[in-house]
Amino acid sequence: MPLNAELAERCGALRLVCWHVSAEPDVLIEPQDKGPGGRWLRAAVLRERVWALGRQWIENDSPEPVELAPGCWLLPLLQRKNRRVTGVLIGMTFEQDVFAGKWFAGVCRKVGGDVTQTREALTPYTWPGAVDLPLLTGAYRRSVQDHTQTLDDSEAIDQFSEQLLDSYEETNLLFRIARLMNGLEDPEELIPTCCRQIQPVLPFNWVAVKFWEREKSVSGLTGRLTISGDLPCGHDEFERVLTGQFGNQKTGDWTKLLDPASGGVAGLVGSEVVIEQITHDSEVVGVLLAGNKRGSCPMESDVASGEMMFLEATANLMGVFHENISRFDEQKQMFMGTLMALTASIDAKDEYTRGHSERVAYLGAQLARAMGMDLKQVELIHTTGLVHDVGKIGVPEAVLCKAGKLTDEEFEQIKRHPTIGYRILEGIPSIGPVLPGVLHHHERWDGRGYPAGLAGKEIPQVGRMLALADTFDAMSSTRSYRPAMPRKAVLEEIRRCAGTQFDPTLVPLFVSLDFSDYDRMVQQHQRQSGFAA
Repeated sequence: MPLNAELAERCGALRLVCWHVSAEPDVLIEPQDKGPGGRWLRAAVLRERVWALGRQWIENDSPEPVELAPGCWLLPLLQRKNRRVTGVLIGMTFEQDVFAGKWFAGVCRKVGGDVTQTREALTPYTWPGAVDLPLLTGAYRRSVQDHTQTLDDSEAIDQFSEQLLDSYEETNLLFRIARLMNGLEDPEELIPTCCRQIQPVLPFNWVAVKFWEREKSVSGLTGRLTISGDLPCGHDEFERVLTGQFGNQKTGDWTKLLDPASGGVAGLVGSEVVIEQITHDSEVVGVLLAGNKRGSCPMESDVASGEMMFLEATANLMGVFHENISRFDEQKQMFMGTLMALTASIDAKDEYTRGHSERVAYLGAQLARAMGMDLKQVELIHTTGLVHDVGKIGVPEAVLCKAGKLTDEEFEQIKRHPTIGYRILEGIPSIGPVLPGVLHHHERWDGRGYPAGLAGKEIPQVGRMLALADTFDAMSSTRSYRPAMPRKAVLEEIRRCAGTQFDPTLVPLFVSLDFSDYDRMVQQHQRQSGFAA
């Protein structure tokens, strides 16, 4: 969260003047104080030191305050979005003794400032005695967190809508769906994590969750059995008995405490078992169980009402989570559909490039799989490929569709589309991870690309991957100024450019991909465009 007037005012009330260092792109936002105090705070020697510390703190999960000079303290506060560190807010405060030291006067001389006037200007950030660091750090953190929670979401919506709404009404929906995705956990990870946390807290040897196959079941949970702890029987046998006993039961037809004398699951494990329904819109979609309570005597091994209430509340929470994930799956499908519609609209500005973004997304995902990336990373690469050319919204169609050679001025217009795309998408919280690929998919390994002229591994990996996919599709597709190149020639050109245009470690993987599905996509898109293959 970068600095703004309200945040600066909140920090100022705590006698803190602040800088902000962002993680990506690497940017330092300085205090905007006027007069001699502002000149002192923006001195090059301070800027360099604060910036260097900020970059170090971004890499540290638990940064500690630093005494920059005797009596001058820097307090770091990491900023996160979607559990990813996006930057660090750095508060500076002073003790009165700092103004009598040579360091303060030395910085004044470097900026040509008067010592007395500068000291008076910095008085609002000065403590009469020693700084109580724990107290100040806690107040600082609470104040910033409160500010974050009270930000008005409509401002972000308005900013995003202003950029795209004139051309694509769907973007408003895209933003709302993206916000709904923000913060939802992976169901395949959350349920096991929840069980692992419950089992040590409650005095049960094991905790289990079983989801049935139901009409309202969600991907990642359907039919899934999760067990934490020491189950006194085989998992397969446990699942078979559990399914036979409860797989078809409805809400209302339920016994929460199972007696081992009655057989079934409790008889199988030889103890009382607590079982709670997990419901979704009044339909039982799963069960939460706990059994084999630990205890040194029979009375201690009996299940207590407090333990049953805890498990009931947990099952209710799992039911809410199931409903949220179900809706999230629907929204994600709508989100991806909107992305597809948006990218198709962009590609349609030039009828010769129909399906380009979809094909680049497919090739990027195939390369990610060949590199051994996990499913989330593959999905991220695919999504980045879909939106990598969104900045072409800002390029005139006359330039995009020009059949002949582009002039230098026209090429400069084309070269702006990665930056335009970055600026369009940076306000969407859940889109953040795709931004490096959008911004850097036209960089070259040798540093002669654009927009930043990055070289080698300075280029984000996703940018290096999409550079291959983008160029391959461009050469493999019919364009207004030339027919598609033969596959053999395309692959030879890709190999030839390894180490100059492309990452040489990725080229062998890319050229070894199976392009059968890609070729079918090209044929389909050509039929839709009305061009022969």
